[in-house]
Amino acid sequence: MKAPMADGGKRPHSGRTQTDMDNPAGWRNLGGYLYHLRIPHTAHPLLLLVLSGLCYGLLIPWLGYYWDDWAFLWVAEKLGSGGLERYFATNRPFWGMIFRLTTSLINSTVPWHWQVFGLVWRWLSAVAFWLLLRRTWREQPQIAAWASALMVVYPAFSQQPIAVNYGHFFIVLTAYLLSCVLGVQALRQPRKAWLFNPPALLLAAVNLLAMEYFYLLELLRPLWLWFALSKDGATARLRLRRTLIAWLPFLALFVGVTVWRAFFFPYQTQNYAPVLLESLRQQPLATLLQLSGTIARDLWLTGIAAWGYAFRLPDIAELGTRTTLFYALLVAGTTLLCWMALALSCPRSGHSYPRSGHSYPNDEAAPRRKPAAQAALLGFTAMLVAGVPIWVVNVPLGFDFPNSRFTLPFMVGACLLLTALLALLPARAWIRTTLLALLIGFSVGVQFQSASAFRRDWQYQKSLFWQMTWRMPALQPGTTLLFNDLPIQFASDNSLTAPLNWIYAPENHSQHMDYMLYVTLVRLGLGLPQLQPGLPIYQNYLAAEFEGSTSQVVALHFEPPGCLRVLDADIEPHNKMLPELSRQAAALSNTRWILPLSQGETDATPPPHIFGEEPRRDWCYYYASADLARQQGDWQALATLAEQAFALGEYPNDPVERLVFIEGYARSGDWQRAAELTRQAADITPLMQPLLCRLWQRIADESGRAIPEIEEMHGELGCNDQL
Repeated sequence: MKAPMADGGKRPHSGRTQTDMDNPAGWRNLGGYLYHLRIPHTAHPLLLLVLSGLCYGLLIPWLGYYWDDWAFLWVAEKLGSGGLERYFATNRPFWGMIFRLTTSLINSTVPWHWQVFGLVWRWLSAVAFWLLLRRTWREQPQIAAWASALMVVYPAFSQQPIAVNYGHFFIVLTAYLLSCVLGVQALRQPRKAWLFNPPALLLAAVNLLAMEYFYLLELLRPLWLWFALSKDGATARLRLRRTLIAWLPFLALFVGVTVWRAFFFPYQTQNYAPVLLESLRQQPLATLLQLSGTIARDLWLTGIAAWGYAFRLPDIAELGTRTTLFYALLVAGTTLLCWMALALSCPRSGHSYPRSGHSYPNDEAAPRRKPAAQAALLGFTAMLVAGVPIWVVNVPLGFDFPNSRFTLPFMVGACLLLTALLALLPARAWIRTTLLALLIGFSVGVQFQSASAFRRDWQYQKSLFWQMTWRMPALQPGTTLLFNDLPIQFASDNSLTAPLNWIYAPENHSQHMDYMLYVTLVRLGLGLPQLQPGLPIYQNYLAAEFEGSTSQVVALHFEPPGCLRVLDADIEPHNKMLPELSRQAAALSNTRWILPLSQGETDATPPPHIFGEEPRRDWCYYYASADLARQQGDWQALATLAEQAFALGEYPNDPVERLVFIEGYARSGDWQRAAELTRQAADITPLMQPLLCRLWQRIADESGRAIPEIEEMHGELGCNDQL
């Protein structure tokens, strides 16, 4: 007999018991619904594509070309297939063959086309990684899902917008991973090995012949094969035998290519010398100790610190308030999306929805311990193997440009290792999924920050070349442009030489380049012997060459928000607001190499399909046009341009920009306006005083007569003691 109830035998129809408080029915029903809602694992490539788009696609319309992308596309466009062959002849010739194929297929120089190209190959490499892991640990699809998602967003590598270059990197990585996929499939289906092994060998050869970054990952192949056989029930001896037999043709290929690289390819050490070997020969103990520290540091950076780097928050002053808000929404949205996608793709064992408070020792949502332990071993081994080429040539590894590219070989191992560590974490499935989703969300955020930096850099590049063509509508072939240390982070002077020739010599398809762009600080003592007249300048551009002279140079200064300036050889050598090398270059410069256009000629113009439409004609446009008018002695046009410039309501960001308008007003007879601008410039900084004195002395010398207004300015500026 049941004991009577305290309420007289009536069961409550409403209200919440303590049991209900502990396990609310609403949450239980929602959990049960989500539990039975499934996303098939075959849909995971779609998630990777969405993740790739969020990570790298949002800013594509505002990205351009950077670093080596300029050289690759200029050579392909102007010098054709033969030029690409020459360019890569001493620098990964088989990789150059891939470039020849892709540039002929895409046949476009529109930046967003190549940005999409880079994104697609980043995505395909992650899909190939997912396929490989799915076939290696078939019973644990979570390993594949997690590691491939991490590979898409790997935060240590932050140069994805250099899309032409790194798109081809990911072609090679995809080839290696697909080769392993086919090799595992041949092992699993020995009767069809004849179908899988030939393309697997071909793709392995693509990786081994193309470049060094993923070269030694080929040594991981026996581990992929060994772990793929772990569930076949075979003895260890039989597994070893089958693994070695399957690996043998790939080992022969690896040895053959290695022998060719080491003994027959004459340019193997053209760019990077194996300095570690020489150090070991001279100081073996000290070198080994230093190497041990380097290995530990690099493994920590790429395997652990890289994921912490994902949580680097943006600088609002640098990124801007609206962009920072977008960053926060992007991180939150990506985290939620990934949490739902990863949670709903978890495999279930068929038992009922777990009750609150129960432990999860048999939770099928997490990979089992043995596959996870195998993945951890393989991931750590992959990182060790990947680092060997980096350590042999002793190049520094880091998260900043350009050295973050050296984290690429570690990416496969780092993502696999972290996946394994998360799987082995003694926590509930939802906790592991939440940690993973947060990591992916913040990794997308840090990649967005990197892309924003590339977007700003592209704006600088476009501004540089538009202002350059406003100021210099034509250039004498053979001219070298000498620049200060440019504020453009993701393109060197070597890179920017390509668009310079693209703009000013669009019809030149020969191996002789018409123009060269040098950053004086970088090239002095190399292609630029000294800052003295009459010395030869020679630069080998691999596919072409440039020959010039220090007697044919134009010195420029570009430091936004200030305008691009052609340095005045009479005045700028005394400008202490410039670096010393820029002042020396100014003394060497001559505007005679900036040509006035003859009738029928057209101005040099940045190609609109690359640089976009001409920007708004702001202060810098009128400054550049006025300086060109000053060079040509058109004082009336200069005065008109001055009125138009000041009518904008904009003002110079560099006081030196006033000098051209001072001279224009003075030479056109408006002494009052010239004096007014002189006083404004002098009030900004005392460093302007010697420049203003020299300018007014030039005005006096070229006027050829005594003018009271000039004498008055000499006295007001205190020039009489200097001149």
